[in-house]
Amino acid sequence: MMSVVALAGAVLAMTWSGDAGPRVVRVENAGLLFTDNQAGVSGVDAGYSVLMDKDTLWLFGDVFLLHPTDPEKRYVGGVSNAALLTSARTASGLRRYRFVTDPATGLARQVIPNLPGEGNETRLWPAGGWYDARARRVYLYWARIRTTGGGGPFDFRLEGHGLAAADASEPDRIRFERLKSEHGDELWWPNADGKPVFGAAVVRGPEARPRYLYVVGVEERQGKKIGKLARVAPESVAKSGAYEYFSGSPDHPTWSADPSQSADIAGLADFPSELSVAYNRYLGGYLAVHSVGIADRIRLSLADNPWGPYRQIAEIGAPHRAFEKAFCYAGKEHPELAEQGGRVIYITYVDSQRYWLQMLRVTFER
Repeated sequence: MMSVVALAGAVLAMTWSGDAGPRVVRVENAGLLFTDNQAGVSGVDAGYSVLMDKDTLWLFGDVFLLHPTDPEKRYVGGVSNAALLTSARTASGLRRYRFVTDPATGLARQVIPNLPGEGNETRLWPAGGWYDARARRVYLYWARIRTTGGGGPFDFRLEGHGLAAADASEPDRIRFERLKSEHGDELWWPNADGKPVFGAAVVRGPEARPRYLYVVGVEERQGKKIGKLARVAPESVAKSGAYEYFSGSPDHPTWSADPSQSADIAGLADFPSELSVAYNRYLGGYLAVHSVGIADRIRLSLADNPWGPYRQIAEIGAPHRAFEKAFCYAGKEHPELAEQGGRVIYITYVDSQRYWLQMLRVTFER
């Protein structure tokens, strides 16, 4: 599964700022992930990872389930989110993992459960997360999605984003509870009137206990996704009124309590609602990784601060199977797997036809 072979032609539109500075020199195929599971999982997307104490929690959206032992491999349904745990800190170690399952069936179960009255038309998709090691609690931003009945891959509507939390002291029993905002709403950031929503990623900084958590948001404007940024003190992460929103410029960062006053993050755009941002020691800055729309490209951009400006250092290929209607999305880095201080990183994305996480091994040179 994890054998690394050269991926010919993977570096497609290599661009960077001048001859000086970092560049991508190698992209390798590191295989499909988690296909040999015993939890009935036959396809996943999203693929966020949250580093905890001994385990890393991986989170998925819209998971299809087959009977795990039936010779016919019958389809037995789907869940709108699921998770697995792995103690791996290397890409090769990802062979060892376990899905969070329902003990009664052995099938992967939802870790953000539906509430009474919520049917299959309500989807709860995971997004960025953060682990509070002191409290042994994991916080997860999530999206509430409403299907629109068409049955196609884009027949859904985003209703908004919220925050959920779970006790992580027994990871295999993890179950997230949706937290209410100070106004009593589970959607902290409703998707209404062109307002931004937050939680697309939690920035991983260099500090073990940062002064602020930085939370990436997104606003759709004239059909384009634009990056936004919020910050909150770690001890106040569960208080919606404690969040501040970047409202200045890269040279003069200011913060507002009003999300509608949030400024665009220069250089952070074109991502389809999912991405990663993490400090990379080798590159000496914050590396943003995301799919470019639903094209077969993944963009890598670097900034001195979480609020930008981000400058593109490369676009790499995200090859898909040769189907006319295939598209690629959900590109992001998993910084806990990085090697050589960040010179080598690992990125996943999803091909709509394969519908599994595809991993790439990316090597930089500066």
